[in-house]
Amino acid sequence: MTLADFQQGRSNLGLLVGGGLALWSTWLIGTVVGLVFGAGINNPAAFGLDMVLGCFMLTMALSGRHSRRTMLAWVVGGCAAYGAYRWLPENSHVIVGALAGGLVGAFWLEETGR
Repeated sequence: MTLADFQQGRSNLGLLVGGGLALWSTWLIGTVVGLVFGAGINNPAAFGLDMVLGCFMLTMALSGRHSRRTMLAWVVGGCAAYGAYRWLPENSHVIVGALAGGLVGAFWLEETGR
């Protein structure tokens, strides 16, 4: 919601801080639950838990603003993640893809009409 407000030219610090605290506390509780009960799930794929990160990524890609900059960031991030998946240690593809896409977004600044 904060990203949607920001893209429409509005800033809402209360929503950003409140949403951030809600996300952080949910993440923290989920981490504790995962640490306590995670070893009890022998086959996460049987419950579809192996798809959670992919579904989250797809939601982020489809819900944002569609410009050349964001499309290039997603393509570069995806290609970098695939390369890391193929040739780097296990699970490093998530970090590599995020960094590659983030760098495209950070260095390609779009002109704004403001």
